[in-house]
Amino acid sequence: MKPTRKLFIVLCVCSLLVGGLVAVGGVVVGKATGVHAAAAAASWNEIWSDEFSGSANTAVDSQWQFDLGTGWGNNQQETDTNSTSNIYQDGNGHLVIKPINTNGSWTSGRIETTNDSFAAPAGGELEVTASIQLPNVTGAAAQGYWPAFWMLGAGMRNGGTWPSSGEIDIMESVNGTNVEYGTLHCGTDPGGPCNETSGLGGNTPCTGTTCQAGYHTYTMIVDRSTSPEEIRWYLDGTEFWHVDSNNPGMDATTWANAVDHGFFIILNVAIGGYWPGYTTSATQSGAGMNVDYVRVYTASGSVGGTSYYYIKNQHSGLVADDTNGSTSNGTLIQQWALSTGDANQEWSLVSAGGSYYYIQNVHSGLVLDDTNGATANGTQVQQWALSTGDANQEWSLVSAGGGYDYLINLHSGLALDDTNGSTSNGTILQLWAQGSGNANQEWLLSQA
Repeated sequence: MKPTRKLFIVLCVCSLLVGGLVAVGGVVVGKATGVHAAAAAASWNEIWSDEFSGSANTAVDSQWQFDLGTGWGNNQQETDTNSTSNIYQDGNGHLVIKPINTNGSWTSGRIETTNDSFAAPAGGELEVTASIQLPNVTGAAAQGYWPAFWMLGAGMRNGGTWPSSGEIDIMESVNGTNVEYGTLHCGTDPGGPCNETSGLGGNTPCTGTTCQAGYHTYTMIVDRSTSPEEIRWYLDGTEFWHVDSNNPGMDATTWANAVDHGFFIILNVAIGGYWPGYTTSATQSGAGMNVDYVRVYTASGSVGGTSYYYIKNQHSGLVADDTNGSTSNGTLIQQWALSTGDANQEWSLVSAGGSYYYIQNVHSGLVLDDTNGATANGTQVQQWALSTGDANQEWSLVSAGGGYDYLINLHSGLALDDTNGSTSNGTILQLWAQGSGNANQEWLLSQA
């Protein structure tokens, strides 16, 4: 789907499973959950879901926010509203998004998750899946219909640009055809590694029932446990398309900027636009897209496939270090010139669930900790005994591009920072509000 009011996009679609258990690339997919039950060498956790179990004719809950307006950069015809005439829960466990034509003016619905942190953890995987019945209209009556289930990079909410911030279209379909499309958008427009504005996309038909006549499962997996990293699209449990970080013309920075970070999820039914073309007098009003559920899973894994890492600052070139090789709680963490084989400078990533990690020092066995659970800029970072479930000790890795990551503390929301941009041995590391492009906050995890 088109990301903002100022861009054009060609969208794509993907789907997953209906009925039974299907093994896909090591993942067991079942209708009971809509996703894998297990995966080789991975531990999957459901981190978010909406089953749309609200009362009949009620709005979506606070996990979602409405996108109101028209155009969206694709020259669409509909005005998206928050009216329960256009978008509502039906009381039977479904969300309905229904386009309506009133005297030639179309209205519809478009929502996005308030959560924009859905990401594949470093060395792990992200799965986003939904069970959807597309608007049950075909032929001339479907001209201009454009249902979609897709994601935009979190950067689009804070000054990022399309397509460099990333767009993953999990499922799109146009004009009532029995085809779903799946697409990655990245890089620059026009052209670039993702061939914009078309993107890198594949498509496949629904089988058994058409996409319009029944529910199908549409799934996308971002896999950072493989080399190269890849994105896979599934319809009803069968992979039909994939793109990887070694795709012809792709470079590491473009891939990281588009893929290795948080996303938010969007559901909508557009009417008209550059891709499907425009409605005619034969286009039917009131054919709704029905969504049974949306679910998000992550699987943890080892970063780079190794056990221990040096954490090197982009600006100073120095690495995170257990000061004086202490094994005491409360020892502040410094930066120091890398000394190969020094366990004081070696760290392991221990899954804390979802996309979070405990960052554990090899010598002391203690973990990076937000001192006293402070939320103030300038708080110094210490090491402390691991305490499961303590958000002061949980960190996410958010891509800064070029192989570097921001290390974001879960409790404070602040980033690990080279204090005052120092290049001196012994500088104590601090927490500071994340600033995009700030090399003091960019860290390279390299094999020890």
